[in-house]
Amino acid sequence: MHAGRDPEPLIRDATAADAAAVARLLAQLGYPAEPSAAAARLERLAIVGDRVVVAEAGGEVVGLAHLQVVPALEYDRPVGRIAALVVDEARRGTGIGRSLLEAVDAEARARGCALIFLTTSEHRAASHSFYEQAGLEQTGRRYGRTLSE
Repeated sequence: MHAGRDPEPLIRDATAADAAAVARLLAQLGYPAEPSAAAARLERLAIVGDRVVVAEAGGEVVGLAHLQVVPALEYDRPVGRIAALVVDEARRGTGIGRSLLEAVDAEARARGCALIFLTTSEHRAASHSFYEQAGLEQTGRRYGRTLSE
């Protein structure tokens, strides 16, 4: 864990040039990917209107967030789902995650979302604490299964 709070990171849209950093961060989150796969995913997500932002500090990509905005049957307005949020292991606890969360929250508001939410694995206790400190409430559980091709 990095000591202290970093200067405010630059939050910007991810580009294909960030693919290696995105792949590295995804691996830290538990989803290994080759840079070429990360580049293709970034391209697909942009096509469908998702927003992927990165946090850059000292010229290095040190975090990312992925926002999906989708219509919802339960609400008159769309909802924002944070599909991924990760900060480099060496930079956690420095304010980068909060900056990323603020950026996707602002985007969700600008796009008229009724709410913003995320799902997280049970074993991520440090993440749960971060989310609660950031004002998110635990409201449910996620159930899933991997689908074969």
